[in-house]
Amino acid sequence: MKFTKTDRKKCEKGGITIMVTLFLLVLLTIAAISMSRNSFKEIRASGFRRQGAMARNIADSGIEWSIYWISLDNYDTNDKNAQLLIKLKESLAEDNDLSGVARDIFKPKTDYYKPGESNNGISVSALSPDYTQSFTIGLTRMGKLPVSNMSQGPGGYTPAAGSATTQAPDLWAIRSDAQVKQGVLTFTHAKEAWIATPVK
Repeated sequence: MKFTKTDRKKCEKGGITIMVTLFLLVLLTIAAISMSRNSFKEIRASGFRRQGAMARNIADSGIEWSIYWISLDNYDTNDKNAQLLIKLKESLAEDNDLSGVARDIFKPKTDYYKPGESNNGISVSALSPDYTQSFTIGLTRMGKLPVSNMSQGPGGYTPAAGSATTQAPDLWAIRSDAQVKQGVLTFTHAKEAWIATPVK
């Protein structure tokens, strides 16, 4: 059987079609693999963003928890951690020499607060055994709040620059360091707030 020129051209066209099809299949496979890699990266990045946002929320919770328990109206509690915070606040308010340095609520009042050092963090509900959320609190008494051109009651406020007085509110700095642990990964976030407590 002899091949004519027309038969040869048909075979060449068929061969070119097969080559183009194979080339397109290789290109589509490469594109699919790179898209799947990118999607895995996006899934991982969104998980990290979620854990980071969770750490920020836990730090906010630590600030709100501290503000609630540092208030004079909220002293009656069976919460051991809250009792530690209240006790530290009272001892810092009594001793002016302890002002200006952050203190850890889980350590003696003379120890400094070092973020992330305390293993006794206050736990927030965990979703699973390998997933924990907690925060630690550092409390600093900043002294009396300097108040001027204001009055309260017949005596009014005495500015902080004057003699020691109980007529001005105390100023506090609260630092909350949050940790969200998932397996071997740990996400941290720190928040600080300054508040003034009412005159006792």
